[in-house]
Amino acid sequence: MSTQAEKIFLVSMGHAFPPHAIPNEFFEELGIGSSAQWIVERTGIERRYSVLHPDTLRKLQNKTLSYVDVLRDSALGMSIPQFATAPWQMAMKRAHATLNPEVVICGTSIPDYDIPANASSIAAHLKLSSFCFDANSACSSFLTDLLIAKGLLSSKAFSTAAIFTPERYSIRLDYTDRKSSFLFGDGSAATYLTRAVKSKGFEILDVRMQSDASGYESVQIPVGGCFDQNGAAVQRFAIKRTCESTLDILNQNSLDLSQVQYFVGHQANLRMLQSVCTKLGISDDQHLYNVDQFGNQGAAGGPIVLSQNWDRFVSGDLVVMTLVGAGLTWGSALLRFQ
Repeated sequence: MSTQAEKIFLVSMGHAFPPHAIPNEFFEELGIGSSAQWIVERTGIERRYSVLHPDTLRKLQNKTLSYVDVLRDSALGMSIPQFATAPWQMAMKRAHATLNPEVVICGTSIPDYDIPANASSIAAHLKLSSFCFDANSACSSFLTDLLIAKGLLSSKAFSTAAIFTPERYSIRLDYTDRKSSFLFGDGSAATYLTRAVKSKGFEILDVRMQSDASGYESVQIPVGGCFDQNGAAVQRFAIKRTCESTLDILNQNSLDLSQVQYFVGHQANLRMLQSVCTKLGISDDQHLYNVDQFGNQGAAGGPIVLSQNWDRFVSGDLVVMTLVGAGLTWGSALLRFQ
């Protein structure tokens, strides 16, 4: 007698933002030449949230405080485990269960530790008995981690996994830089996956990732430094690769955009996303985003958008998520809601 093949499902998600709202007017007050209106016109971003109080951000700008000071003093911000807690609690509430994944993967660009793995500190804080490791490709980390988790579960080495993407870019920004300091906001997401014949949630139909390492210097946070990028070149690259990758994963699965209910792109800025949607013919009803209210949340952006819209999805909905990150790395996932 034949048996049904097991599949990999994304069965629950959670998200959280830190408490400090940072409106565009804050950057205007810094006196770096970035007016609130200019930021909206350039990026479509109206506000973002930070783990740091605005007064702490001002101290980072005038160099009376360093990011090392912030990382060492938990009273100034939030640690990785602290930031991972609320999303995990939301994921468990949605799952109506206490979750204890066999694997915990952390994808973050702003870690607490070089060693041990930040996944270990999360698991210890949440009292999870899991195999833990980090896998980071910056803003595309969620898809990198999803690809790894899917492979581990498909191999039957493990049955369940969790992906955490707590991002705190506000700690490592140069607040004298008028071109990029306003782009980022902090956010955290948690995702729970399982291997099953059938389950409620998103079946992971396909995940595809690629890199062009020749561009590795285009986006970076150097040791001891702050975020830096070749903004115009990176935006052109992101638009091109997002369009290519979205079409590729659909073509490889014999689908086209008319069959897709929703598109989630890298939450870099709204103008970039609007350009992608125009080029691909993605309608406003298909396009899910939050960058206008939360800024670029790094690796957390894509999964947070999915989590924020969790109750919107109905059985049969197809979602394409396409993310771009440093490295340079990009890719797409094709998901179907059950």
